[in-house]
Amino acid sequence: MKKAKITFLPIDGSGAVHIDFAKGPFGDATESKNGIGVGFFDSHDRLLGVTFDDVCVDQDHQILDFGSIKIELKSKKGKISFKMITPQKSKKAA
Repeated sequence: MKKAKITFLPIDGSGAVHIDFAKGPFGDATESKNGIGVGFFDSHDRLLGVTFDDVCVDQDHQILDFGSIKIELKSKKGKISFKMITPQKSKKAA
């Protein structure tokens, strides 16, 4: 996967954050299970990008939950970091 592009243009201390993992167009948005943003997936369910609805500039921590993948975002003094969280496959008992 190529390096992600983060776009954050806050107004009055907060704003939407968009993270692109691929070049668009993205098509239809899929609402996260926790309702705080959307994800864009290709026809093979690969994540193309996400948008967090409202992120605070000073400090924030949010997780978009899409079931098969989660995106954790942290904001501190306007700097955005994120990581993808995928479910661990359970090991079968012998």
